[in-house]
Formats: sequence, C-alpha cells, structure tokens
Amino acid sequence: MDELEADAPGATDEGLDKDNLLLEDIGSPDHTFEKNARKFTRADIERQKQEEIANARVRQVDSQGRAYGTGKRKCSIARVWIEPGEGKFLINDNRFDVYFPMLDQRAALLHPLTETKTLGLLDVNCTVKGGGVSGQIGAIRLGMSRALQNWAPDQFRPPLKEAGFLTRDSRIVERKKPGKAKARKSFQWVKR
Repeated sequence: MDELEADAPGATDEGLDKDNLLLEDIGSPDHTFEKNARKFTRADIERQKQEEIANARVRQVDSQGRAYGTGKRKCSIARVWIEPGEGKFLINDNRFDVYFPMLDQRAALLHPLTETKTLGLLDVNCTVKGGGVSGQIGAIRLGMSRALQNWAPDQFRPPLKEAGFLTRDSRIVERKKPGKAKARKSFQWVKR
C-alpha cells in the first residue's frame, strides 16, 4: 500500500505543500474580493478605450508640412497627402478632372473638402492603384478624409464623421458558388 502511495503523482512532500497552498489561495475570501473588484463591464472597457483614442488624436504632420491618409475600397488602395496651397488636386500625376472625366465622379471626390469648407485652400496629391473607377473614388475619398482628420482633428473630425466619410466601406464582391451562374444567380431552368 505504501508503494502505491509513493508512486502516485503529487504524493511527495513538495507536491502536497504546493497543493495545500493552492487550496488556501482559492478558498480565501480576500482572493474572491480582489477578483470581483477587478471585474469591469464590457461598456466600461469600451468607454476607456474610446477615451484613450480621443486623447491620442493630435495633429500628425510630416517634416514637409503634409498630412497623410490611406484609403481602401474594394480592391483599390489610395495614398493621399494634403498640404496648404492653392487647391491643386493631382491623382497619379494627372489633374483629377483628366483622371475622372465624369462630373458625378468629381463631385464625390470633392465632397470631403466641401464638407470641411477647405475647397481651394489645400493641395491634394494622391496615388491610387487597383480596382475600378468607383473603387478608386471611394479609396481616394476615405484617404482624403483621414488626411484631413490628421491635419486638424478637433476641427475636421466632427463634420467628416457625421457625413460618414471616416468609415471604411468593407463591402466586396461575393464569390461565385459552384452550380450557379454567378454568386447567387441560377442557370435558366428548362422543362425539357
């Protein structure tokens, strides 16, 4: 019988001492009080994170006096720099009215500048790649909004946030499924 007890795991004097210490820690009322005192609700944690983010919002400008923002939409990625100037708007080293010839496309691009009342006061220079026309417009608009927010967070963030320009549009094309013509469209049904 003594041989079996000696072979059992944790039956040594050191193992028994450790087990006793653990049981004492778990059973002590001080331990449970500390555990309950450290509990925060999910709302408290989220509120604390938002306050830290809000306090971290400071003007972010590089050594050349430019603010930077990255925008993504569908498969397009835009890198946008904003600096004080006379209102030049360059996309991939082309004027924006040459790069996007349609009026509604230009209006969508200029919307963040009109919302913050900075149209004609800032020079915008951006490079965009990937995707199609609407994806590139959305990417440039998001990048420009983020750059404006970095330029003057206290002044430009509220109107941009209210207009919804700081939210990344995460919608992408749904994948094609087997047995379907497209993602959801079925093949034409014929009786015979």
